[in-house]
Amino acid sequence: MRRRDQPGVFVVGVWVCQLLVSTAAWGAPSYTVQEIDAGDAVKATGPNLSGTVAVRTGFVIGRSVRATPDVAAGTVVEDVGVLPGGDHMTTHAINDAGAMVGSANARNSVRAVLSIRNRVLVDLGTLPGDSASEAFGINNSGSIVGYSSGPTGSRAFLLTSPEGIQNLGTLPGGDSSKALGISDRGVVAGSSASPAGTRAVIWDRQGIHELGTLPGDSVSEAFAVNNRSAVVGYSRSAYSVRAFVWTPQAGMRGLNMLPGDGFSRALGINDAGEIVGSSGHSHDTRAVVWNSRGEAHDLNTVATLPAGIKLMEAIGINAKGQIVALGREEHEGDDHEGYNRVFLLTPSAS
Repeated sequence: MRRRDQPGVFVVGVWVCQLLVSTAAWGAPSYTVQEIDAGDAVKATGPNLSGTVAVRTGFVIGRSVRATPDVAAGTVVEDVGVLPGGDHMTTHAINDAGAMVGSANARNSVRAVLSIRNRVLVDLGTLPGDSASEAFGINNSGSIVGYSSGPTGSRAFLLTSPEGIQNLGTLPGGDSSKALGISDRGVVAGSSASPAGTRAVIWDRQGIHELGTLPGDSVSEAFAVNNRSAVVGYSRSAYSVRAFVWTPQAGMRGLNMLPGDGFSRALGINDAGEIVGSSGHSHDTRAVVWNSRGEAHDLNTVATLPAGIKLMEAIGINAKGQIVALGREEHEGDDHEGYNRVFLLTPSAS
């Protein structure tokens, strides 16, 4: 997903991939696995169409790198850098041109930032009256989304080259919102406060639209949207968290958890309708891929992993079906803080 540095400087061609979903039985997939060797990784995002992944390393002083797997050279790693006076940068999204957005600390606040391939980190600013911001999505036209915060709370924003930074607004009666993903068609996904509670929403040219919750739930949040305006996220009650997919045609439906599990989240979706996320119990989760019919597969059982590694969460999937998954060594136990291994999973040839 994307943004502008100066008007017209960072605009690339719109990438729209119309993939046809097979009507045949999908069956269990299989993947080849490549570790992204980027240090003590605790967060990642991607992959883009070339398989590049953005990785944040370090627990105390976090730095982000752009990591591109190469069969001959291994992982090619580029340090993204930090803002003047800062020491921390976390990347939240990467587009097919390799532009990355996220958040970095400056002297007195956290700011939404853009990184392109010259190691210059661009401060994207805030909405008027705010002091902090974070960017969470960038599409293949350079449009960026996130949220800006200040004395009145947080507000979702859209930043484009012609218009600059714009307040996306909230649901009626709501006092805060945040935008987490944007499609190449400009549909934005995120959440907004409302009198009934936090709700998953989308913004399009007609404004903001509430997506609702799964039956019996009181809270929902959307994380990603594809070029067919299908949205994924989670719906929550006091007793459960359930992954969902929402489409304009069918509305919201829950995604199956892995057998015996009581928790799930959906974090990414491609244009073929393949979805990735996690399923499990509390901190003990497993990385999952759902096919376009909602059938769930544990990625730990369909990929050949290094000995002792468990994939805990899948965070993104591209148009080729490549998946970025976060994991850790199983002997570290469920109380280990975060993840320390990043893997790129590529569908095996059938």
